[in-house]
Amino acid sequence: MARAGVTYHDVAKAAEVIKNQRQEPTVDRVREQLGTGSKSTIAPLLKRWRSDNGEAADVSGLPNDLVEVVKSLYERVQQMGDHRIEQARDEFKASNDELRKELTEARNTIAQLTARQQDLNNQLSRVIEKKSQQDKSLEDARVGLAKAESQRDEALARTTELKESAGELKQENRDIRDHFEHYQQRTAEDRQQERDQFRIVNQGLNDQIQDLQHRLAQAELRASELFDVNAQLQRHADELKQANAALNSDLKGKIEDIQNLKHELEEIVTKCREYQHRNDQLAENVAVLTTQKADTDKQVAVLSHALETTKAELKTAQDKVAFLTDENKVILQEKAVILGQFKQLQGSL
Repeated sequence: MARAGVTYHDVAKAAEVIKNQRQEPTVDRVREQLGTGSKSTIAPLLKRWRSDNGEAADVSGLPNDLVEVVKSLYERVQQMGDHRIEQARDEFKASNDELRKELTEARNTIAQLTARQQDLNNQLSRVIEKKSQQDKSLEDARVGLAKAESQRDEALARTTELKESAGELKQENRDIRDHFEHYQQRTAEDRQQERDQFRIVNQGLNDQIQDLQHRLAQAELRASELFDVNAQLQRHADELKQANAALNSDLKGKIEDIQNLKHELEEIVTKCREYQHRNDQLAENVAVLTTQKADTDKQVAVLSHALETTKAELKTAQDKVAFLTDENKVILQEKAVILGQFKQLQGSL
């Protein structure tokens, strides 16, 4: 079906321009002159132009069979060449479109894989940063735990010292009581003084004992709190270890995903190279077909030259026949004159 805009007038005008350039109007040249139209559209219009312009007048005198054979051969070679070139171009275009589509898909896949790899790298960076923070928190917790254990040991040592001091005070209190019983035998005045002194000393000792007992209770409470803090720190350390193990496992999975993506990327690049190689082979095939068409055009040119030579020889033969015809007419006229004279001579006899 003809394309819109390509008419017989356009084809005839383009053929006239090509003919004025002393070139043979062909489908390819007309198409190149027009810059549009398909060969299946131009070919019948060009054939009509040749018929309307009476190109057969250039081969007047030639046998019609020879002219038809040459035309048929030329058109057949032209059509075969055009068909093969058109077929090769269609195949090349289809293959090129397919390769471009696959290349676009491969590029999209590469872009997606690159984006996914970037996301995985970002996730990996965040995981590493989080792991670093957790390691730092774990180290701080270990330092705090060490300090708490040191404080606990100090509190235990202090508690032990306080217990020993309380035992010494109790022993001293017992000794004082023993002395107090010994001094009861003294005089009333001396006992009163001793009692006063003992009361003062005993009150001071009781105050010291209460203070030591209060400090001991505080130390035990502080030790209990330190034990609780130590247990919490230990649980937190265990949680951090579990989180660290989970992060390490997740990190290994991300690394495996990245390696798989790199492998897929390498396969896609290899596939793209194969498609490029096929594209180069198709381009080489088109070049070969173009060369074959050029050879065909050369053969057509040779046939056209042979046709021109045959025309020239035919023209020479026609001229010779005309000359011989004229000479034959003269001879016939002379023969008629001689026959007339011969008849007159016979009549006179």
